[in-house]
Amino acid sequence: MKYSFKIDKPKDMKTTFENLRKKIASHGGKLDGDDASGFISSNGVEGKYIVKAECIEITILKKALPLIPNRMVEKEIRNIFKDIAK
Repeated sequence: MKYSFKIDKPKDMKTTFENLRKKIASHGGKLDGDDASGFISSNGVEGKYIVKAECIEITILKKALPLIPNRMVEKEIRNIFKDIAK
């Protein structure tokens, strides 16, 4: 089942996504896309993102372990964005 949520759009999208790509790769994952849209896969979670005027809409498409709550995955993704924004 798909699960979507939004996060605030960072001011410097290009740098944010360069850092995001590195962070995901360091955990064995992959980001295919750019600062407009793309797909992410890491740690058994697959998703897509679309950058809109004020936010980034993230949709979780698949989880290797379906019993993991979507809110837990959302929290981890939010923490990654907070971490790379520092």
